[in-house]
Amino acid sequence: MRIRLFNLFLVVSVLAIVIFSCSKPTGQAQRDLEQEYLSKYIAKYHPTVIRKSSGLYFIETKAGSTAVADTIKKGDLVKVFYRGYLIEENDTVGIRDGYEFDSSGEFEPFSFTVGAGSVIAGWDEAMLYMKDGSEAKLVIPSKLAYSSTAQSTIPAYSPLVFYIKIYKVYRTTDVWPTIQIRPKSSN
Repeated sequence: MRIRLFNLFLVVSVLAIVIFSCSKPTGQAQRDLEQEYLSKYIAKYHPTVIRKSSGLYFIETKAGSTAVADTIKKGDLVKVFYRGYLIEENDTVGIRDGYEFDSSGEFEPFSFTVGAGSVIAGWDEAMLYMKDGSEAKLVIPSKLAYSSTAQSTIPAYSPLVFYIKIYKVYRTTDVWPTIQIRPKSSN
C-alpha cells in the first residue's frame, strides 16, 4: 500500500512539474516573442522608420528648435514628460500599446543627466537625437531597457514604447549664477 501511495505521489509530482514548466515561457521563447512583437508593431504603425544600429526605433513626432546648438548632448540635464507602455497583442485589436507601466504625470517633469547611466540605455541614446521642445516616440528593444531582468510590472525581454516630450534642457555650457553667503555681522 505504501509503495502504491508513493508511486501515485511521484506521478502527481512529475505531472505538476511538467505542467508548471510548460506554462512558463523559457528565456528563448520570451526573446522570440519580443522579436515577433517588435516586427508586428513596427510594420503596423511605423513601416518606414529606420532602425538605429543599436536597435532603437526613434520616431520624431514634433520637431523642436531648428538651431543645431539646441541638440541635446551628453552631460545636459533634461526635464521630460513621458508615458511608457508595454506592447501587447490580442485577438480583437491585434498588436498595440498595452499596459501603461509608468508616466511622469502631467505636472512635474522627470529630470536626469543625459549619458550618466541613470536611465535605460534607449533613453540616453534617444536624447541625443532630440532638441529643445521636441517630442518623440521611442520603441525600445529589451537589450536597451531591462533585458532579462523583470521589473515590478515589466516582464523580462519586453520591448517598450515611450512617448517623450522635452520640457526643458539645461546645458553643460550654461553659466549659472554664483551665490555668495555673507557672514552675519557681529553687531
